[in-house]
Amino acid sequence: MLKAIACAVVITTVTIVAYFRGWLPVHSRSSTPAEKVSLAPARPTVSTTGGAPSVSDAQSAAVKPEPKGGLGLFQLGDYEAAIPELVKEVEKNKVSASLRAALAVSYEKTGRTVEAIAQWAKLAESCPKAPERASALARVYMGSEGSARVDAGMKLLRDHPESAESSSSVLAIADAADKNGRPLEAWEACSLAVNLGVGNEPGLVTRCSNYADQLAFSAKDVAELGTVYVVKSGDLVVTIAKKHKIDSGVIARVNKVQNGMIRAGQRLKVLTAKASIEVSIKRTWLRLWYNGRLLARQYPVCTGKLDESPTPIGEFTVSTKLVNPEWTRAGQRAVSADDPENPLGTRWMGFAEPGFTSYGIHGTRKPETIGKHESNGCVRMRNESVEELFDLAGSGTKISIHE
Repeated sequence: MLKAIACAVVITTVTIVAYFRGWLPVHSRSSTPAEKVSLAPARPTVSTTGGAPSVSDAQSAAVKPEPKGGLGLFQLGDYEAAIPELVKEVEKNKVSASLRAALAVSYEKTGRTVEAIAQWAKLAESCPKAPERASALARVYMGSEGSARVDAGMKLLRDHPESAESSSSVLAIADAADKNGRPLEAWEACSLAVNLGVGNEPGLVTRCSNYADQLAFSAKDVAELGTVYVVKSGDLVVTIAKKHKIDSGVIARVNKVQNGMIRAGQRLKVLTAKASIEVSIKRTWLRLWYNGRLLARQYPVCTGKLDESPTPIGEFTVSTKLVNPEWTRAGQRAVSADDPENPLGTRWMGFAEPGFTSYGIHGTRKPETIGKHESNGCVRMRNESVEELFDLAGSGTKISIHE
């Protein structure tokens, strides 16, 4: 008897997971991966061998007792009767994802949507490592409205970014965030959509860039991205930047400061969000990220000749930053910035790591090479692009280069 009950519980748990993962529908009768288990007694084959009729041992073993308790009733499809039993069992074991999922589904099946959403939310909260959690958050998102819908959607994206549920919902979550006046969350969702390869990538990249212009590269005060500083008498852009541990170029670029000209009482946006750079050699683009999850810019680039002088793969750090850099080569004279032989363009952002200090991100005199693999290993950008990146990504910015 105990073995039969244990077996039924295991089958029930598998059925629940399969149900809300969308692998299998929940049937009114339980089923194993191989075949449905009939709960009706099998018709015995009567044998008269040896005189009195008898039932074969195999047929006797096939007649199994029905599962008991809330999970048993759920397995049988008797959701109405399962609910009070499952409520009792959940009270005894609040961290059982299988019990909460069964209760939530039972509420759904009986048309009690509010209670179902509440149970999915409790599953997500009390069972953080359960495989059912992403599906639970997706159901909370689908069943909620307004700001609560955005909250649930963003929690799904942040906690389970690579789940199937996130991939299928991310664009709708971005739209819901926009609709509810939450552009920062919409920006984050769109950035994830780009990473997941969902939808129209060029359109999503443009949308992300527009959010960056609206929220980061404007006077708008967004606490998650920076702060507002009121200029005092005697302040300089460089001293304000030093005080906030950022490059002065960031302040100048975001606030459109020309030649360092600021005045007392002026309100400056100080962008303190952490910048990082990602480069794809194969796809020849460079992306600027903030706080690791907000895509601000994507630029086309030229990388190294694949067979002769490949761009190094790995993690690097922006070190030396130069305006109108000279081009230096071992044992040869320095080539000035205005010399047609200088290939570095208007900006240089060198790598800090030993063995890689000759590599960097720079401009070019050959914009026709952008989108190709023709450099000597550096990451080459159009001059107008590298000038913007130069201002927005300060010294110490991390660079991740991959295929």
